[in-house]
Amino acid sequence: PIATTSPSNTSTTATTKSAAPDNGSSTGVTTNASGNVKPNPPTRRKKTTPGTVPFRFIRATKGNAAEAKERWADTCKWRIEWDMDNILDQPHPQLDIIKSHYPHYFHLRGKKNECCYYEQPPKMDLPALRKEGIEMEPLLRHYALCCEYMWSEIESSEDGKSIYVIDLDGIGFRDFAGEVVDFVKKASSFTAAHYPERSGSIFVINVPSWFSVIWNVVKPMVDDVTKQKITIMKYGQEAITKALMEKIDIENIPPEYGGKSMPLGQSPQEIQFKQHFQANSA
Repeated sequence: PIATTSPSNTSTTATTKSAAPDNGSSTGVTTNASGNVKPNPPTRRKKTTPGTVPFRFIRATKGNAAEAKERWADTCKWRIEWDMDNILDQPHPQLDIIKSHYPHYFHLRGKKNECCYYEQPPKMDLPALRKEGIEMEPLLRHYALCCEYMWSEIESSEDGKSIYVIDLDGIGFRDFAGEVVDFVKKASSFTAAHYPERSGSIFVINVPSWFSVIWNVVKPMVDDVTKQKITIMKYGQEAITKALMEKIDIENIPPEYGGKSMPLGQSPQEIQFKQHFQANSA
């Protein structure tokens, strides 16, 4: 999703009342700039506090406190409806099935310690997921779960940023009127609304020659700040690798994109992500 940002577990906040007691806990991980991971001691996972406006929402509204408060109220409502405070403590029996038919990965860190996330929407196999009983709503909930995991377990700092790489290799013109792009739009919509100020850099890579037609339609609807974060790359691994290296050390770039790290799906973050939900199901 072009506007992907992610949920809050607030530490830097503008408060109107004290935070509510937190009964959750999390082990989490510590990841250094090279992507090495070690478990943290148990910590208490923060809960949604409607009277506490995360400072990111104030930054996102350019200092308009009233608008930030309104946006945060909408986010709190959404988080309650989706039970986001508890989503990481629940079993996720569909995880392996979703991962096998929808390529998306947490993968090490950027040069400024950004969380790196890779996604390949054209390879999403919706018919196979549907055969397993997984429709659009469970997929969107899984996406929200991934966001929550990133900003609770991989990076809990309120100031944390992400590097998002969306690989469009294999996409067809008709796909932009199909269900995969509909999923991307819906995921982008709720992440942009509820998880502001999380995007550091966005790479849209392996775009087809006709992508400029789509981009010219979408571009006017993208705010100037987000447009400055987006890099669009056509096919050509050397050029893509060079562009990624401006933000990510070559040792942390996956070999699928010319780097020297472990392949996608084998990073410490991915392994711990799966282990987290295996433990929930035990």
